[in-house]
Amino acid sequence: MVRFGARRILLASVAAMALPAMPVFAQDAEPGAVATGDEIIVTATRREARLQDVPLSVTAVSGESLAQSGLKEVSDIQYLAPNITFSATNPVSNGGGYQIRGVGTQTYDSGVEQTVGLVIDGVVIGLSRDPGSTGFADIERIEVLRGPQGTLFGKNSSAGVIQVVTKKPRMDDASFSLDLKYGERNDRVVQASANVPLGQALALRVSGYSNGQDGAIPYVLTPSRAVGDRRNNGVRAKLLWEPSDNLSFLLAGEYQTAFARDGQIIQSLGTSALFNSQFAGFAEQPGPNVYKSYMDGDWTADTSLYAGSLEINAGIGDHTLTSITAYRKLETLQLSDIDASPANVFNNSDGGVDSNQFTQELRLTSPGGNRLEYVLGLYYYRTENSGYAVQYGNYYGLFGAPVVVGGGRRDATNKVRSLAAFGNLTFALTDAFKLIGGLRYTNDRNHGTLVVSPLPFPAVPLGMLPDYDGTVKADNVSGKVGVQFEPSRDFMLYATYSTGFKGPAIDGTAGIIREVRPETVKSWEIGLKSSFLDGKGTFNIAAYWSNYRDFQAQTFDITTTPPAFYLSNAGLLRARGVEVETGFRVTPALRLSASGAYNDATFREYDGQCYPGQPISPVVGQGCYVVPGTTTTVANYRGFRLPNAPKWSYILRADYKQAVGGDMAIDAAANWAWRTKTQAVIGDPNAEIPSYGLLNGTIGFGAEDGSWRVGIYARNLLDKRFYAPYAAGVINPGGYSKIVMPEAFRTIGGTLSFRI
Repeated sequence: MVRFGARRILLASVAAMALPAMPVFAQDAEPGAVATGDEIIVTATRREARLQDVPLSVTAVSGESLAQSGLKEVSDIQYLAPNITFSATNPVSNGGGYQIRGVGTQTYDSGVEQTVGLVIDGVVIGLSRDPGSTGFADIERIEVLRGPQGTLFGKNSSAGVIQVVTKKPRMDDASFSLDLKYGERNDRVVQASANVPLGQALALRVSGYSNGQDGAIPYVLTPSRAVGDRRNNGVRAKLLWEPSDNLSFLLAGEYQTAFARDGQIIQSLGTSALFNSQFAGFAEQPGPNVYKSYMDGDWTADTSLYAGSLEINAGIGDHTLTSITAYRKLETLQLSDIDASPANVFNNSDGGVDSNQFTQELRLTSPGGNRLEYVLGLYYYRTENSGYAVQYGNYYGLFGAPVVVGGGRRDATNKVRSLAAFGNLTFALTDAFKLIGGLRYTNDRNHGTLVVSPLPFPAVPLGMLPDYDGTVKADNVSGKVGVQFEPSRDFMLYATYSTGFKGPAIDGTAGIIREVRPETVKSWEIGLKSSFLDGKGTFNIAAYWSNYRDFQAQTFDITTTPPAFYLSNAGLLRARGVEVETGFRVTPALRLSASGAYNDATFREYDGQCYPGQPISPVVGQGCYVVPGTTTTVANYRGFRLPNAPKWSYILRADYKQAVGGDMAIDAAANWAWRTKTQAVIGDPNAEIPSYGLLNGTIGFGAEDGSWRVGIYARNLLDKRFYAPYAAGVINPGGYSKIVMPEAFRTIGGTLSFRI
């Protein structure tokens, strides 16, 4: 049903976006941020500004819009903001990450920096399995900034930044809120927050959440378990002290726990008679439309986070000096049955990571409204990760002892240190014309070690991974230049050129320390932002072209003997496209919006691994070919699209709220997000994720002033199935596995909310 109407819906939405009757409005909180009157105020440029005045492709989604959409996890932002996706093959518990304009990190290891930066209340989240703001507790807004952002944020980000802003304490407000949800498969959400004034200069805000849901894919052998099981809990406290008009201290602390039962299930059986025979006793065997887990082990991730920060804002004359000091400590334990079968092939793929992060940012912001406005900053970033991994199994009992991958238990440490100085300015040549400039210097150091120890019981080694110890370093200067033309509050044009940088990484494959060069990008962007009918409607459009060099990916290296695949530098990558956001307030009660993107993200130079079953090309350098003088095959993926990078995507949204008398009101919201087909694995036609759309929404009734409300919510109302397939490998040769995210199943439930 979704695929049948996809082309017509897409054409209709593009046509609607071209009409002056449908632009992204800047009204009270439409996917918007802080609203003052009819304006959306964001902090994308590190100072408060109207969204329509920011010379950057940025989407702001309010906490209200998140709640009205019925969405649940941090990664769900991909269904509210255009041209952003979350890795379909790496769920949150596995350290999965975001892609903006199709570009994101392909390896989620502590020694590899994230391509898309995540910033929460001014603190860069650098730990790969940090849950961030899971649970959407007390969120004020989320801002998605596309393109390199190194001249405004402490940690560089070559593809973009997702900035989460939670609510601050307020001096003049004693309030309490409680939101309850319960739905299918024991879907439950409890969110509460309290704001407590403690005097004229002191206020406390405490928020907490608890959410979870039973998975939709049952374990055949253990019915009490299901793939998709979730449990998340957290509490955050903020204490704000403002001893004077030009001095404030914001102390914050939080604690979170997260449990996820993720992992693969079998998509199809391959050519191994031994593996296939393990399923002979089941009435229903694995298949494309079978959603069951046959594993006899388990696949879980347990995470605990402790975090604290202190933000100080001090007025120095008419300038503001901001200091943000933050510390985060993360503990993760993962257990995986990687064969996903009822046999003990490799039932024990276990690992744990203890990580901590310390950051210090100093930022000087000039006053607004002057011809020259600027932000200057210094940044220090340090992470330390220590972890272990051990992978073994009985391998059908064929060897009389367990078989262990890599020769034993692998204990690794990784330390990353980054120093940066950055600045961004605008200079108004006239009231309508501004120049934009920015500069950044970054110094990165990355050190890693690995020690392999034998297991405390007899085991047969499958490959031997020697110890290693090494360091990589890099310096970089990046920047931004641009122009902004704004003849009126209702019309603005801008054009920018910016460069970005992603630090060097460490790869210890085969015991060889390899320097993975930094990833750099050159990005051009032009855009238009407009509003009309006294701000009832807006129409924003941006076009971009980004060239990435030395993109960090799994690639083939012929400089080693023998040639092999390592985490290395893929060569050239190009992302280009157009983004549109538009909306209109039809009546005081009804708001409509639409956004969409065309994105062409392809490799221009990339030699990768041939996918299983790929035909051998007789021409060297084309398709999957044999490297001359060797028996090694390699594939030339020039012109192939990046994984998880849809070419077309769009989002349609409607919000309605109407008073019905007696101080009562009804409300409704609907959100439809659609994207074209993508690849879970590059090149492999059997690893395709078909195009799909998700319909989410809410309907409710309550007090007009919001003091109470009852309602119904729906996620994936049409129950659209989708998943990411990929080749299973040597355990199930010729077969495929799949990752199925929880949002691939419908959830309908009820809500109850109170505001005091």
